[in-house]
Amino acid sequence: MPLVRRPRVPLIFAWATNASGANRPSAFPPIDPRRGDSRPPLLAAAALALAVFLIDAFTPLDIAIAVLYVIVVLLVASTESRSATRFAGVACAVLTVVGFLLSRDVNESAASLARCVFSLLAIATTTVLTLRNLASTARLRGQVQMLNLTHDAIVVYDMNDVITFWNQGAEDVYGWTASEAIGKSFHRLTQTRFPIPLAEIQAELLRTGRWDGELHRVRRDGAGIVISSRWALWRDPAGTPIGVLATNNDITERQRAKAALAKSEAFLAEAQCLSKTGSIELHLPEGNMVWSDEAYRILGYARDVLPNTGHVLARTHPEDVDLVLAVRGKTRAGEPGIDVSHRLLMPDGTVKHVRLVARVVSAKDGHFEYVGALMDITDAVLTQQALQRSLAELAHVTRVTTLGELAASIAHEVTQPISAIVTCGDSALRWLNRPQPDLEEATLSIGQMIRDAKRSSEIISRIRSMARKHDPSFAAMNFNALVEEAIELVGRELQEHRVEVFVDLCVPAPVINGDRVQLQQVVVNLLINAAQAMSGITGRRRQLWISTTASDTKHVTLAVKDSGHGIREEDAERLFTAFFTTKADGMGMGLSICRSIVEAHGGRIWADSPPEGGALLQLALPLHEESQP
Repeated sequence: MPLVRRPRVPLIFAWATNASGANRPSAFPPIDPRRGDSRPPLLAAAALALAVFLIDAFTPLDIAIAVLYVIVVLLVASTESRSATRFAGVACAVLTVVGFLLSRDVNESAASLARCVFSLLAIATTTVLTLRNLASTARLRGQVQMLNLTHDAIVVYDMNDVITFWNQGAEDVYGWTASEAIGKSFHRLTQTRFPIPLAEIQAELLRTGRWDGELHRVRRDGAGIVISSRWALWRDPAGTPIGVLATNNDITERQRAKAALAKSEAFLAEAQCLSKTGSIELHLPEGNMVWSDEAYRILGYARDVLPNTGHVLARTHPEDVDLVLAVRGKTRAGEPGIDVSHRLLMPDGTVKHVRLVARVVSAKDGHFEYVGALMDITDAVLTQQALQRSLAELAHVTRVTTLGELAASIAHEVTQPISAIVTCGDSALRWLNRPQPDLEEATLSIGQMIRDAKRSSEIISRIRSMARKHDPSFAAMNFNALVEEAIELVGRELQEHRVEVFVDLCVPAPVINGDRVQLQQVVVNLLINAAQAMSGITGRRRQLWISTTASDTKHVTLAVKDSGHGIREEDAERLFTAFFTTKADGMGMGLSICRSIVEAHGGRIWADSPPEGGALLQLALPLHEESQP
């Protein structure tokens, strides 16, 4: 550092007053890099040189008056021009010789010659020393200029806190110019607030020679700033402390950004805690991971555990390990994104449901980096399971209610085959009681009895299936067959309402995956609603069209269209809302439950009003995967 070596520059030497009031040279002379007007010193030097020459050449003074040319050299040197100083030295030497020759004879005493030589030596010595001093000053000024180039605020102050140097960086940071700051108390000027008592800082500075920390100061405009300050103690050759070099950086914006980042991280951590969502990083093929605090909590590990995929597998439920391994295999192959839900088996035996969503953010040379979120969805899964149970309970109640509405039709459907069984039984007995039993006719009658008994059994089985309370059970099934069974189940109801039924089922029969009882309940409900919607129609035919279509390769659509009054525009949006009904004695739960069942099967249900009149209700269900081309 240029301020560590104390140059001997008499022209710029400064004086400071110590605590006792005695004057002593300051360790840090103030350097003003700006040059003043050079004309006054040059004019004064010229006038003095002329006066000395006239006195030396034309007066009888018998003294070494030419020594005063030294002052001329010093005056010229104050302009800090080395060429001008060199010229002044040579000119003064020439004037000294000329003055000596003009004022005396060549044969004068040796004393006069000695005075001339002494004056020349004085001029030469002064010129040489002054030129060296100017060179040293130029180097020092260059070093000071370099200090002004730095963005750091560099301030030098003595042991009495008096500022002796103030660079351009200090002007930019604090707002005061060098001329305004030099000579002032540094800490008083900037209203410094220390993190610890100043006496402790000074004690550490004297003990170690340095100190660094953060300070709060006030700019000239009154704005508070935070400063990162580093102090270095300067001692004289005797080891006595004589000053402090302070390097300062304004870190106000950095501290604000740091505080904002800390606040954002706190908000993020709280949001993750409230939402039970942890953030993760995954590096493959190494398997190293980074977990947030919430991810640690979800997985049930202490913070000192090094995250990796092995720890995740150790917590994975045994029944889901193969699933997680399959996903890990995909990530090792660079799968762009993953979305997997699985269970964790915690050390205390509890089971957690989690969902991991992540995507690739870096892929290079077989190395992949994923960033994602690990969500604890246990509450959502348990809530969904409870909702499904409630839906099943409600669906069961609705089915029983529907069976109650169909009681008369069901009784007729069951009574009809039973009556046929009785009739066939009587016929068989008559054929057998003849003198010559007709075994062939008796056999035919008994066969008819068996067929009617099976039919009755099937009807009762379907009724029991709808009435039975059970948990949803998904399986592959023929959707057309399900629709036909529903039509048969409500056939008597449709006949009583004098409804003409037109059925158009697609070929080949679509295969879906679902709960047979629940889906049959949906179809039955749609058919009964259509029949009841046409009950008040007179003067025209009551017609019901039922069709299935597989318009694409992924869904099958069931359409139920009637020739009733249609759906009023104001009722269309509320048709599938719970407790909304257009019937005087309706509960408003039928279509709402239908929508819940269809959506639970991954489908959707909607209603339209065709231009030709009536109502059209449609539902779309996904085809069984194995039946998709």
